[in-house]
Amino acid sequence: MDLYQVRKELSMGVSLTNIKLRVTDYVRVSTNHIEQKKSLINQKEHFEEMIKDNPNWTYIPGYIDEGITGTSDIKRDNFMKMIEDAKKNKFDLIVTKEISRFSRNTLDSIKYTRELLSYGVAVLFLNDNINTALPDAELRLTIMASMAQDEIRRLSERVKFGMNRAILRGEILGNNLLYGYRKDKNTKKLVIINEEAKVVRKIFEWYVVDKLSLSEIGKRLNRDKILSREGSKWSVATISRMIENPKYKGFYCGKKIEVEDYMTKRIKYFKKDEWIMYEDKEKIPPIIDDKLWEIANQRLEARKKKINSYHNKYLYSSKIYCKKHKTLYYRRIFRCSNKDVTWVCSEYLRYGKEYCDSANIRESELNYIFKDIIKKLDINLKEVVSILVNYYKELNRDSKKDKDILKEINRINIKKDKLLDLKINELISDREFKKKNNEFNEKVKLLEQKIDELNKEDRSIIKLKEVIEAKVKIDNILENVISLLLKRIEVDKVDSKIILDIYLNYFNKQVNDNYEFKRGFDTKGTKRYIVYYEVKVLFR
Repeated sequence: MDLYQVRKELSMGVSLTNIKLRVTDYVRVSTNHIEQKKSLINQKEHFEEMIKDNPNWTYIPGYIDEGITGTSDIKRDNFMKMIEDAKKNKFDLIVTKEISRFSRNTLDSIKYTRELLSYGVAVLFLNDNINTALPDAELRLTIMASMAQDEIRRLSERVKFGMNRAILRGEILGNNLLYGYRKDKNTKKLVIINEEAKVVRKIFEWYVVDKLSLSEIGKRLNRDKILSREGSKWSVATISRMIENPKYKGFYCGKKIEVEDYMTKRIKYFKKDEWIMYEDKEKIPPIIDDKLWEIANQRLEARKKKINSYHNKYLYSSKIYCKKHKTLYYRRIFRCSNKDVTWVCSEYLRYGKEYCDSANIRESELNYIFKDIIKKLDINLKEVVSILVNYYKELNRDSKKDKDILKEINRINIKKDKLLDLKINELISDREFKKKNNEFNEKVKLLEQKIDELNKEDRSIIKLKEVIEAKVKIDNILENVISLLLKRIEVDKVDSKIILDIYLNYFNKQVNDNYEFKRGFDTKGTKRYIVYYEVKVLFR
């Protein structure tokens, strides 16, 4: 589209329908419900018919995203394909229903319409009567998109409020996918499915009585061709979630998770002691005996502690992730690497290179990169000592304690003044005054002792700082610095180059660099080759 010419014609009163254009459409619904699918078909047919009926327009097959939320553009594959096709000049105009179908994020709405205009492609929002080819479209788009964004925020808050109220009323939430049960539509109670309940009992017995591991149980179920409710094979994670689910012993359980932010969809996972949980065998008939469930969960908890201790065993444990699969890298020593530790994606180890072609990372190369990053960050000994001391403070003391204690002392003193007023006005006896006043004095004394203890902690921190400064040298604390600074590493691969996104704590300084390392040996049967890294140091 020649945007200048189109705008000129529109300013002269020519209708958009009278301009020769290549036109496509974009349709999206946010759920897989039957009603939404019907809406999808109706929209698609309407747009196609509207475009084809206009002799000035040439129809270009449209784009559909089904059952995907509008708050995330990354997951909308066909939306992103449409943007790519616009870049390739495959059409001039996109017709869509409304802004909320295009994007519910104001910034994204503006970003994508601007990007499309840079490719010579306009967007026509039919219900909102906005044509982005017009000069005033962005102002109107900003207003309408902001309203759409606020609507989803309010909808999210209503849903969250409704769910919390339902939890307090003891209503059983969630879908009908809990293995072993179905939810009765009328009574809203869970009903046991006998055949599935037999499998649940087997799993608990294998785990508690036969002492099988979770992976062994999964293999046995898959070998016997027993499918999960979703029709998929059994995984360690699925079996683990089943064992720790209190519903199987007849307990109501709610408030396990909550969506923190409606835009990012970030989920907050509550600790077990924060769950709303109580016995309710009327609504949730038990499949497993209480005692068997408790023993199974004791064993599961011990297993988790063992895994966590392993994950923290090495410097980079639980800190390297595959960007493609969002899975952890595991530590391995391969014969070909001559005992150099290598970190490998867990999906690669499990399924092979055909499934995951993420790069393997040598620990020696990673250590070299970190040494260089530390130099570029210009970290000195005083900064490291300061960070370590502050870290110790965070672990051992709540910085608000002093203020909270002083506030409490002040509140007690105010109560003492009021007590004295009562005594002066002869509203209480001498005996009552002395008794209450002594209680207040005792409380103040205890609080003052707490302040003394905190001051002693401060003196111990000063001593700690002196010890660290005396014994620690910047050259020999690489491991401590990495452990303290490193949040996570995300590994990607573009062609033959390894991409590392390194997220750090404390320092807010951008570092971008490239590295190359020689691998292999000049011996028979092996070849030397060069590995290239592109490294970005980020902060969050």
